Amino acid sequence: MHRKHFTQEIKLELNKFLMLISDALEYEGVLNIDDHVSDIEGWDSLGILSIVAMLDSMGVAVNLGQFERIKTIRELFDTIGAFDDSVEN
Repeated sequence: MHRKHFTQEIKLELNKFLMLISDALEYEGVLNIDDHVSDIEGWDSLGILSIVAMLDSMGVAVNLGQFERIKTIRELFDTIGAFDDSVEN
């Protein structure tokens, strides 16, 4: 996937994404795009299922196996296709 410039639209999308992940994990801290998931309280099997359920309710299908390879919030963001490919580099 190509790196995208962080336009205002993507930044708002990213902030919403971080809030949704934080809510799904019931995480009380502030999530950042480059946080390592292993450092996030609540990132465990139950937390992952909560994220999958939240994404499913939004119509975003993910495979649980994808979560085994995810090391950072950015990788999760990229994996579920949250970037709009129409945005120019």
